[in-house]
Amino acid sequence: MKTKTYLRTLLFVLLTTWIVGCETVVTEDITLNGGEPRLVLDGGIERNTISPLAEQQIRLSSTIGFLDTEDPTPITDAEVVVNDGDTDYEFAHVRNGIYSNSSIPTNLNAEYTITIVWNGETYLGTDSLNEVVPFVGVYSEFEEETEFTEEGYFVKFDSQDPEDEENFYYYRVFRNGEFVIVPDPGNGLTLVESDEFFNGQLRTGVNPNEEAVFELGDIATAQQLGITNDYFGYLVELFNQTGNQGLSFIGNPPPASIRGNMLNIDNPSNRALGYFYAVDVQEVTIEIIE
Repeated sequence: MKTKTYLRTLLFVLLTTWIVGCETVVTEDITLNGGEPRLVLDGGIERNTISPLAEQQIRLSSTIGFLDTEDPTPITDAEVVVNDGDTDYEFAHVRNGIYSNSSIPTNLNAEYTITIVWNGETYLGTDSLNEVVPFVGVYSEFEEETEFTEEGYFVKFDSQDPEDEENFYYYRVFRNGEFVIVPDPGNGLTLVESDEFFNGQLRTGVNPNEEAVFELGDIATAQQLGITNDYFGYLVELFNQTGNQGLSFIGNPPPASIRGNMLNIDNPSNRALGYFYAVDVQEVTIEIIE
């Protein structure tokens, strides 16, 4: 069914992001039958000192027509290069539209630029890798069923926001190694945050994902990502659109395409979809116990 295909594809977007055990694909725009397919980028650079990635990966695909029932088509013939401000690193195609590189360094405060050549056109995207503070503590608490949440155990954390600087966060929660996310308009307020209202404060008992309910014996991983202001704005818009009519269960597309940071320097009107990001990741894994 088209609804299932679109839902599955769009949920890949969320995060963010390609990591071990988690993929994120941005396909928030679709084309009418007969329209020219657009480049869709999913992925970026992730620095994770707790669970280092063996390789950085970028997934490329093309948009599909609204009435198409197939999954988006992987792009296997692109040229992909990422520059860390000093050196170019080629990403080689390995399978199903996935391009990887195992040697690119992940340096704090570095600016990363991706160049993609596909279908005779060149696309550029840039993001900066900002350091994120570690968790002060990660734990679980049992909560009774409410009007808005199920009964069960929820992962919570304490975190100290740095003073006198602007910070933006994206939270990811995994249950037994599987990324947990549910379409919800509240995601734009809980999964991504600015420190505008808690700058320099110690926050305690923060639930980063009220949809992630755990049972005794489950393994939970909480991640706190340091992201840029631009990526924060993109994710807020993405969650807002996919949280209500943009990701309804009757197959409606988002009311408007979401503009990322990928520019087509040869044909600006044929912009790519998705966001090339650079993030710092702090994570803690716990077992759910009484």
